[in-house]
Amino acid sequence: MTKAPQRKITLKTPEFDDYAHFYAQRFEPGVVYWADDAPHTIPLEEYAGGRLLAQGMGEIIERIIVLDGEPIGTITARDFVKKTCQCTLGIVIASPQHWSHGYGSEALRLFLDFLAREGFALIVLETYANNTRAQRCFTKLGFRKYRVFYAAGSGRFVVQMIRKLPPPPPIGTLISPNDPHWKPPKR
Repeated sequence: MTKAPQRKITLKTPEFDDYAHFYAQRFEPGVVYWADDAPHTIPLEEYAGGRLLAQGMGEIIERIIVLDGEPIGTITARDFVKKTCQCTLGIVIASPQHWSHGYGSEALRLFLDFLAREGFALIVLETYANNTRAQRCFTKLGFRKYRVFYAAGSGRFVVQMIRKLPPPPPIGTLISPNDPHWKPPKR
C-alpha cells in the first residue's frame, strides 16, 4: 500500500492575477461573499485593485494561500493597532473542495509565524457563532474564545477569539546592568 503524497501549503504576496483567479468563485451570482449576507456585484478591477491598493497603503497585510502551486485562498491581517501590535485576521479558502483538509490551519500557522516576526503580539479572530469548523481550527492553533456578540449589520452572532504571539527574537545579545559589558547610554 502506497501512502498519498504530502501536499504543501505556502504563502505568497498577491498579484492581480491571483485575485482574478478567485474572482469568479467569490463573486459569481448566487455566491455569498464570506463577510456579507448578499452576493456582490463588484467588478474584478475594483476588487483586485482595491486589495492591492490597501496593501500598498499599509491598511492590510494579505497573502495568497498556495496548495502545491495552486492558489486556493487568502489570509489577511487588518485593523492594526500600532500601540499594542494587534490585528484582526480573516481567512478564506475559496473552494469548498479544499475545506476540511487542514490547509487553512497550515496557512494560518505560517501567517502567525510571519506576523510574530513582524512584531505583532496579539491576534484577534472573528467568526460567525455557527461556524464550528473554523472555531475548531482556531482552537487547535492556540486561540481561545474571548467573547460572543450580536453583529447588528449581519444579524448574526459572532465569536471573537484571541491568541498572544511570542515576542520576536532579540537582535544581538541581551545584557543587563549587572553584565560587565553594560555601558549606560550617553546623554
